[in-house]
Amino acid sequence: MNRREFVRNMCYGGLATFAAPRVSFAQVAQNGRLVFVLLRGGFDGLAAVVPYGDPDYAALRGAFAFKETELGPLDDTFGLAPGLSPLRALWDSNELAVVHAMAIPHRTRSHFDGQAILETGLDHPAGSSDGWLNRLLQVMSGRRSGIAIAAGMPLSLSGPFQVESWSPTQLGAVDDAFLERLAVLYRADAVLHNRFEAALQQQELVGEEPMARGNARRGGITPLMQAAARILRQDQGPNIAAMEFSGWDTHANQGMAGGALDRLLGQLAEGLVLFRTAMGPAWQTTTVVVMTEFGRTARPNGTRGTDHGTAGAGFVLGPRLARAHVVSDWPGLAQNTLYEGRDLRPTIDTRAVLKAALAGTFDLTSAQLDRVFPSSSAVRPSAGLMT
Repeated sequence: MNRREFVRNMCYGGLATFAAPRVSFAQVAQNGRLVFVLLRGGFDGLAAVVPYGDPDYAALRGAFAFKETELGPLDDTFGLAPGLSPLRALWDSNELAVVHAMAIPHRTRSHFDGQAILETGLDHPAGSSDGWLNRLLQVMSGRRSGIAIAAGMPLSLSGPFQVESWSPTQLGAVDDAFLERLAVLYRADAVLHNRFEAALQQQELVGEEPMARGNARRGGITPLMQAAARILRQDQGPNIAAMEFSGWDTHANQGMAGGALDRLLGQLAEGLVLFRTAMGPAWQTTTVVVMTEFGRTARPNGTRGTDHGTAGAGFVLGPRLARAHVVSDWPGLAQNTLYEGRDLRPTIDTRAVLKAALAGTFDLTSAQLDRVFPSSSAVRPSAGLMT
């Protein structure tokens, strides 16, 4: 992608791509960065972080049960799915924690409600137009900034604190003459001119490689994670970022090792590992949290998939973890322990994990954390997750 193509994409992508008229970020006082990755659709935690050591696992999952030899064991109970094998390098470096039997505080099987709760940080699906990441920016001291690496502004970053947005939108070609006329038009308006110039600045930050490689699907996980690293690793870059990836709603043909879900997990793992590498020295102050709105049913359905469930799995990555371990108050998979007789029972609140990640990354107080997550004073940060 050359300079002209980049500007074309950014401008034709619409001014809504920019949530503020600049991309030169204020110097950040806090010595930390947080990246929140939302996997929209509800991924199957039992197929990603497999409880092979649970005595009821094999019978419950039936044809969907992995063999222990197919997995990357983490301990005597849990193993990573084949697609997640690249994450083993982070586990061995004490830079990966797996959270299991985790769920949002409100019970729902609605994508809309589940994502709203996870992104607002509330205990119910309505009541705030602010996202918890935007509230985080509001309560943090010093100069700070945020960016959405997404096609639109995710709810988690929405709110009164101004943030940036970047997306590799691909649209039709325009010629240089059109861009020159567009530049003249923008120059007549202070806001539009700044936004036009922002596209040029973003190109310098992101570079050409992630979006130009012929073997990388445009908009895919790996190139977007690489682009995010190029933005976030700047000395004066943003310290809060939100990313999102869809395609995790596996009602049919979910597959096993090498199947549809496992391939998608492989893309996620590859993207996370490459993000870690691309961050360079900035990785030492970075924490990545990966979550989804809900898990899937414990039993497969009749179309070789899984339906909307309750508790599931997530990941926290970064050098500020206390150690590599599975964070779980495991409820078991016996029939009498399943939630409503069909789902993994939740034992960990998503807000407990997020509070621990924020406290460990930015050294926030309990009062600040409770402002980020209103009505959560009874939810304490997950112990032993971060240093």
